[in-house]
Amino acid sequence: MVLGIVMMTAMVPTIIGLNEATKGTRDQENSRRDTARKQRCHLVAMCEVNKGTQIQREQIHNARVYVGRDGKLYITKQHSSAMSLFNGGFYKHPDFPPDNTSGVVTITGEQPPTLRWMRWGGRPDSEGHICGPFDWTKDEQCITLDGWEGWLAVRLPEDEIRDQGEADLEIGDGREIWRLYFDQNDDGADLPPGSQGVEIRLKRVTAES
Repeated sequence: MVLGIVMMTAMVPTIIGLNEATKGTRDQENSRRDTARKQRCHLVAMCEVNKGTQIQREQIHNARVYVGRDGKLYITKQHSSAMSLFNGGFYKHPDFPPDNTSGVVTITGEQPPTLRWMRWGGRPDSEGHICGPFDWTKDEQCITLDGWEGWLAVRLPEDEIRDQGEADLEIGDGREIWRLYFDQNDDGADLPPGSQGVEIRLKRVTAES
């Protein structure tokens, strides 16, 4: 019994050391994740080979996300001067608990530059809409909203009409531009007849300083 007590006594410093090392590793990882989440990033649409047609994939895959003057998000490889490249990241949203980074913001090309909540403009514009929680996938590569990747690249019937000659600062002028939608109920986002919708992922790409 005495030997057992001696052995346990000898083990206690080792156990404490392991716990401290584990806590230090955990704290370091949490700090790394927190720093990574605060980094500004661009968003790139990723389209799997079994989604949409070849032409649709060519227009969407590796296309970047832009913010239009109308406050909406667009996906394109041929952006217009009216668009600003998405340049933002996770940010505290007032509708979520303190010390959170469950919202997403981007800096727009307005003068002076304006910080806007992803998808719905300024804070008043986010009211009544899904404003989060945003997060990233386990590999920290892609963006999720409300717990999943329900993103769609969308072309509405009126977008095709504009492409045929009616110039528009956001969609027209013959540019291959798609709208960014979130399919909240996983039912195709209730798009009007004649629309095109292609499932995508939104990859985070670290923005240059």
